[in-house]
Amino acid sequence: MNVLISGIAGDIGFGAGRILRDWGWSGRLCGIDIQSEHPGEFVFDQHAVAPRAADANYLSWLALHIERHHIGLFIPTSEAEIAVLSEHGLREIAGARILIANQQATTVSLDKQACMSFLGQRGLRVPKNGIVGATSPLSYPVIVKPRAGQGSKQVQKIDDAQTFGERALAGQVWQEYLAPDDQEYTCPVYHSVARGTHILVLRRTLSGGLTGRGEVVNEPHIEHYVAEIARVLELDGAINVQLRLTADGPCLFEINPRLSSTLVFRDKMGFCDLRWWIQDTVGLEHTPPLPPYRPPSPGTRFFRGAQEYITCTPL
Repeated sequence: MNVLISGIAGDIGFGAGRILRDWGWSGRLCGIDIQSEHPGEFVFDQHAVAPRAADANYLSWLALHIERHHIGLFIPTSEAEIAVLSEHGLREIAGARILIANQQATTVSLDKQACMSFLGQRGLRVPKNGIVGATSPLSYPVIVKPRAGQGSKQVQKIDDAQTFGERALAGQVWQEYLAPDDQEYTCPVYHSVARGTHILVLRRTLSGGLTGRGEVVNEPHIEHYVAEIARVLELDGAINVQLRLTADGPCLFEINPRLSSTLVFRDKMGFCDLRWWIQDTVGLEHTPPLPPYRPPSPGTRFFRGAQEYITCTPL
């Protein structure tokens, strides 16, 4: 079966390709990205430049590309693409299955304010929050960020009301600042009917907006909190819950309804959520075998390094 992965100039798309290549995937690995300059040729059998997900012709271009390359499975890795696919309720396109979480999990998680409201109304602890221009914080500091988007893009910490009035843009989301800074966790979650729920709790340190290093920890109260989030979202697929462990317990600040930047780290530790998701989506007969899951031991540490790729184009 041929697989198409998007966003291959980024760490998630490129990492997904590396995982499938290491897995011994028998079909062709194809990749797309809005950029042309990236090391995709070292992992993918074929790659192309795609229109942005916001372009009016994105879906028609994608369908034609899938048909042309006989794709059986499409793995979107950017929230912009996932938003478009979810908006149209697509689980397949041009005959290819789409690796995307269930509609409720994607719809709720893509809108940061809707996510806080949805979970808070169901009894889960969330930070104090609101929409700039509609409500204002009663205490500071706060985090202000776009209502939709990913990673640390356009996220700012604001320490007082005057700065809030000067720098926070109408329509953005503000959230209570969660302390302490050294208690940040990223928690990949996978659930399917066949496999049940698997959660990995990773205490992390950011570097350039990405997880630069981290450690597997045993924190049952965090795992219980994250499991309750997955239950409320009726999760089917993979998401990533980002939270801080405060004096009052775990409290999320964001959910990414997609694979996250730690996917290669955790795959190497045996938490193979991408491979599980593929198997549960296309069937075991189309995938290489996997060993039974053995959770990585608490204290297992990981570090983000660098790898160089060199290509020479004849003059």
